[in-house]
Amino acid sequence: MPSRAEIQQLYDNSAQQYPMTHQSPDWPYEVPHDKYVAYMHVPHDIGGTPAAPTPFEDKEEEIWELNTYITCEVLGWRGIWNSEERRRRADNDVGATLYYGLPYYGRWIWSAARMLVDKNYVSLTELTEKIAEVKARGGGNGQSAWWNPPKPAMADGSASTRADANTAPANTAPVRFNEGDRVRVKDAPNLFYSRTQMYVRGLTGTIARRIYQTLAPEDEAWNRDDAPPQQFYIIRFRQKDLWPEYPFDNDTLQTELPDGWLEAAR
Repeated sequence: MPSRAEIQQLYDNSAQQYPMTHQSPDWPYEVPHDKYVAYMHVPHDIGGTPAAPTPFEDKEEEIWELNTYITCEVLGWRGIWNSEERRRRADNDVGATLYYGLPYYGRWIWSAARMLVDKNYVSLTELTEKIAEVKARGGGNGQSAWWNPPKPAMADGSASTRADANTAPANTAPVRFNEGDRVRVKDAPNLFYSRTQMYVRGLTGTIARRIYQTLAPEDEAWNRDDAPPQQFYIIRFRQKDLWPEYPFDNDTLQTELPDGWLEAAR
């Protein structure tokens, strides 16, 4: 049982992790449009946003990270989720506080546990009881020598019940653009989940290459296997168009976007 001091420390730490705002919102009846757009901005779309300097550490993955990766991959091979759903759950649905506060694979395993509960593979009661059991093995802090199991064997995916979206038949989606065409990225609502970076929206680029056909991320992230596939393209942008203060004129950036986010440039 936690002591009162431990509970108070939890409250103090939690208060420090509340979303930071320069104005104190209190369930307003209405908000101006620019604030609404900011509230709807998905946490994982961080390209171009300010960031504090962080030291880069080149290290090997720890055993828990490797086990997390294998666990999440096996869940995919068994047809329980797909990679886009994992990204949606681990990079967006966790919210900004957990997105910035947890380690990379910490978000993976959090999202896997949440997904298994959401889809009724395990109950929340079963999950919490198992966590308590595991903590007890380590004397209550979750740390013990038992946490060094052998690396699991790689599954072959033969038990999968879901065909991966990337195996969608070729030439089933309309192909509207060719290499060299000028296209504009739509400025569509930024709601719930997207893989289309905010910093390219509304800008014009050039089709560098047509690539595969598969589900749009907004469909795949919710396992909408019945949605029609879309043609994907690699779009090339001038860095100067993305960042006006960029000092060089000829440098470019390429990103991958589905047909639904593109329109012919006028």
